[in-house]
Amino acid sequence: MRPLSFVTMVLAVVASSTGDVEAQESFGTFNGELVVKARSDGRKLELTQPFSFADPKGKLWAVPAGTVVDGASIPQVFWSVIGGPFEDTYREASVIHDFYCDRKTEPWEDVHKVFYDGMRARGVAPFKAKMMYAAVYNFGPRWIEVAPGETGKLISGQPILLDDARKALVKFVSEKDPSVEEITKFSKRLNEARTIEQLEQLLYEHADCTPILPAPSMSPSVGKTLLLCGLSAPSKRQAAIKNLRVLIDQLGHLVRTQQQFLLPAIDSYVRAPNPAKWNEITSWSNNVYGLVKLGIASVLKVEDSRAQSMAPPVDDVFEVLSTRAAMISPILSGLPMSRQDMQEWVGKYRELVKRLESKLKPLEQYLASLE
Repeated sequence: MRPLSFVTMVLAVVASSTGDVEAQESFGTFNGELVVKARSDGRKLELTQPFSFADPKGKLWAVPAGTVVDGASIPQVFWSVIGGPFEDTYREASVIHDFYCDRKTEPWEDVHKVFYDGMRARGVAPFKAKMMYAAVYNFGPRWIEVAPGETGKLISGQPILLDDARKALVKFVSEKDPSVEEITKFSKRLNEARTIEQLEQLLYEHADCTPILPAPSMSPSVGKTLLLCGLSAPSKRQAAIKNLRVLIDQLGHLVRTQQQFLLPAIDSYVRAPNPAKWNEITSWSNNVYGLVKLGIASVLKVEDSRAQSMAPPVDDVFEVLSTRAAMISPILSGLPMSRQDMQEWVGKYRELVKRLESKLKPLEQYLASLE
């Protein structure tokens, strides 16, 4: 029922928009004529001659003869609003978008942006082009590299949006008349889970989706975690490899940070208690713990017998992290500790950090076996 109500809303907004195309602005140029023939299935089209588009920066987006397209890169929820992907003045942009969504040789953000540029170059009205751009950016396919420079190793799937994000998106575009950059910025906020608890709830509600963990940082950001759904078996495998890399880096970063920052901060806190400092430590520790759990869960989703060998090191990591949480809890409760008790606590905690460091080796070995 929800997609239907969304389509109705978009239809009303599009119908009410009658603005002319803005003053001439360079959005790029199509080269050649789009010539296609229908395939026997009646749904796909085959290009009978090369076709290309030069974007505003001069980059050439070429589609060779013989390419078969079906409009699948355009979210079907919009087809009933503006027609099929090969109708109207955005058919040429749709072909470019379809081809590069299938090839995945360019960043997904750039491919969705060239769809907008192509529509505007063909005279599609600004509002309609912006709404279609918002649709593909938020509902269209996405793909990321497992690691920078490792071409061919991609994770691809569809994003999920938080509750009421679709209506919020339509309202934003229709009421604010935003720029493409503003749509992109707004869309990123719609795709963010703000807390680790919210992220875990989303994955509980969408069991077929996989988290792609962000790179380690001094302050791990839950909002930078990408959620992709409908991953193929190869993409799930690549997601496991990427997440395991991040997990190992994150644990190593956790060890180093505790040695360089957390333990000195504890010493400082004992000398001069500061609730704000502990709130920051609590938030940071909670995010790391949650992201570690999600990363391990994605690794275990891989349908591979070798994943079973991951169980012992996973249990070890959780045992160490759980012990760490239990140890730090009394301090965060605000109950005072004597200097002697604090010194004893720090000694035990340093031993725990060493244990965590020793657990990284099995994870690294498993990663090597996957690659």
